[in-house]
Amino acid sequence: MSGCLYLIKQFLPNLAPSERKVADFFLANPTQAVSMGVQDVAKATGSSAAACIRFASRLGFAGYTELRMALAKEVFSSERVAEEQKVREVTEKTSAGELVHLVVGSTCESLRGLESVIDPKAVEASVEAILHASHLLISGVGASGVVAIDLQQKLARLGLKAVFTADSDMQIVEACALCKQDVLIAISYSGETNSVLKVAREAKKNETTVIAITRIGGNSLTKLADLTLNVVNSESLFREGATLSRLGQLLVVDFIYTMILARCQKQIEPLLKRSWEAVAHVSG
Repeated sequence: MSGCLYLIKQFLPNLAPSERKVADFFLANPTQAVSMGVQDVAKATGSSAAACIRFASRLGFAGYTELRMALAKEVFSSERVAEEQKVREVTEKTSAGELVHLVVGSTCESLRGLESVIDPKAVEASVEAILHASHLLISGVGASGVVAIDLQQKLARLGLKAVFTADSDMQIVEACALCKQDVLIAISYSGETNSVLKVAREAKKNETTVIAITRIGGNSLTKLADLTLNVVNSESLFREGATLSRLGQLLVVDFIYTMILARCQKQIEPLLKRSWEAVAHVSG
């Protein structure tokens, strides 16, 4: 599992200036920070004790002391890697072998980091909401639309009827017809996709439960969501396209699918068997 320093890097782009000073200090001086109290860190960073406490809370810790304990465990762990490898730029001179190594490495790091940023309680609550929903609507466009299709297909195999259309306008129309007993699953890596936000806003007007699958750190979609399933903040603008974000979102879909399957195994097994047999190619 990725540790405290990894989590700090995930939140870094979305921190307030005073909190970012604390984050930068922790990343640059982890061993020193372990032995410093909240007032010491505030003085060293030119921030305040309140900013240090808010920083710990934003990372999901109960208080600053818990943050220090988590950092100490990571810093003094015998398993900790001394220094992370720097991500190399892909250029026209990058060989195929180097490219494969870089892509596989960044993908593995991103997927491992998902365990640190996703909240198991949010996964549990999302599955409960999905299982008890009268109607399920899925929203997403572009690469997130690919994830939406995968989620719709998986839910269908489990006997759960979910609506997804690639037409973003129709997603909004569908959201207008939702009610309090329904669930919207809104998928957007950035959390700022206009059409997905419009769908979420229309759903909230109807008091519909909104589940967001989006990157960690806070964004417009998380502000609208009742439940948030975070993925790693790993996209590097144009370089890697939507590869890492899509893989992270697909893994979250697998979490949902696997948990529903585990919760309702006896009811679902006959349906899975029948659907597999129905779509199997007839030999001969």
